Amino acid sequence: MSKLPNGIRVRWLGHATFDITGPDGRKYLIDPYIKGNPKFPRELTHEVFAKGAYAYLLITHPHTDHFEDALPLLKNDPNLKSISQFEIGRWLTSQGVKDDQVTGMNTGGTLKLPGLRVTMVNAVHTSSITENGIQRALGFPIGYVLRFDAGFSLYVAGDTAVTMDMQIVHDLYHPDLVILPIGDFYTMGAEQAAYALKLLQPKFAIGCHWGTYNGMPPGTPDELEKELARYQLSTQVIKLQPGESLT
Repeated sequence: MSKLPNGIRVRWLGHATFDITGPDGRKYLIDPYIKGNPKFPRELTHEVFAKGAYAYLLITHPHTDHFEDALPLLKNDPNLKSISQFEIGRWLTSQGVKDDQVTGMNTGGTLKLPGLRVTMVNAVHTSSITENGIQRALGFPIGYVLRFDAGFSLYVAGDTAVTMDMQIVHDLYHPDLVILPIGDFYTMGAEQAAYALKLLQPKFAIGCHWGTYNGMPPGTPDELEKELARYQLSTQVIKLQPGESLT
């Protein structure tokens, strides 16, 4: 039985990489970490890199485990467009990505696409890129709220700690599904993620950014479910394996 309306599909590709299919069939790829991602389903590599596979690439921040394949994907497909924080967009164009492929937004802004509004929201993390062995700050981290005209709202938290800004996300956008990190150490773990869901009150939640490198980061969806029980919420934790989809 489908949980999501109107043909919407959310597929986990390991770590924090997801692809989203909208009700009109357009596809969106979030935080492309493919070649170096130990949990990426290798049988999907050709599909993900195929020209025309995605309409938009959404980037939360440029750490390698969220950004590694952004440049190769954009250069491989001149019709693929990206959405990112402004400075990250400027970096992409400095590397030869065409201007018309890049939308550099900023926090609080909303981009209207066919059948979809994409809003950039706060995240609490760091944001940097490594070039020639030197790490430097680049932009700052964000999350996204995707509101489909079909009446479905998805909040992709990005790498973050719990923050009271999530109360704003709930009040303004009422997300039906939340994708949030649960791994701990580099992001919030299950304890904070459960509190985040208390603030957000979605129907469904998917944990990401866990178990990628031989159990590191260490969190699990079972731990999230256990922590969530204390708040007596009706939110259902969806336990996907890489390559599996919620529909």
